Amino acid sequence: MYIGYMGSLPFIVSSHYLRTPANYQTEAGSRWQDHDIIYHKPVSEFIGPKLRTITFDLILTASHNIAIKKDLATMKEMCENGTVFPLIIGMRPVSQNYWRLDSMSVSDTFFSSVGALIWAKVNVKLVEYDDSNYQEEKSKLNLYGSIANGILTVFR
Repeated sequence: MYIGYMGSLPFIVSSHYLRTPANYQTEAGSRWQDHDIIYHKPVSEFIGPKLRTITFDLILTASHNIAIKKDLATMKEMCENGTVFPLIIGMRPVSQNYWRLDSMSVSDTFFSSVGALIWAKVNVKLVEYDDSNYQEEKSKLNLYGSIANGILTVFR
């Protein structure tokens, strides 16, 4: 049964397949700036929330019909290419925002007698990707638009 997915990597629990997060931890926080004032205590200013982070382990085993090397290659590609994706766990989105695979580390690997990877533990760190800040994009578009209009005016 599908219980969710991380981009193109599904979380599956059944009698034949097993790929599910373990040791799931999430972290949220806030950002503050302290402004120094001479002869007084600093004044704290709330800037906004931090990006949420989620860490968990994926146990990948060949005995549960998981193509370990393929899964590792998929996660490495997601990490190194800056892929953003929805995170679904329990058939519900974890948040309204997408996530990015910030880092992954592989440990506790076991190999068969012929050198095939048969067991691996992957520690995954996801960071929230908030694309709701369009102000910077709007200002760039206005800047580029005004430059293009100026260039077109010169050639008219």
